[in-house]
Amino acid sequence: MLAFKVLMCSLLVIASILSMTSATTCTDTQLSSSGYRYNSKVIIGATRILTMDVRRKLSQSSCNSGYSYGHNGNTIWVNHGCRAIFTICYEGISATVSCSSNKFQPATCPISTGGKHIVGLELKQQISSSPCVLDESFYLIGNAIRVIDGCRGLFRVKFANY
Repeated sequence: MLAFKVLMCSLLVIASILSMTSATTCTDTQLSSSGYRYNSKVIIGATRILTMDVRRKLSQSSCNSGYSYGHNGNTIWVNHGCRAIFTICYEGISATVSCSSNKFQPATCPISTGGKHIVGLELKQQISSSPCVLDESFYLIGNAIRVIDGCRGLFRVKFANY
């Protein structure tokens, strides 16, 4: 009987991850070429940078794509004195996980990470009439989502590739 319960729990954990997909995310980040030297930064959670645009130039030196700034794989770079806040859009790996606080009882839903590191959590679709608010009625605890106060939803878990 115990083996059956363990098997059923394992199946529930596997079923809770509904899909593993590539998701597009955009973020703003500042990068500077101090002393006109090359500088780079890995974008955590990115598998591939899609676009890199100057949001606000902070240097007197020019910022020209391909010459004084650019990207390669999951890394952005600057050179020749360019200093700016850039809008970076990138592909990352995410999973959709279902988790429910039924009858206002707390619930913990394990996340199968496949060896990847979790770097973010957001509500993808709310199922309950009770509110689902990050860090109030749902949050990460290690490799699991914790829901309370009747929050039920589909959650997007973002992973890093390191």
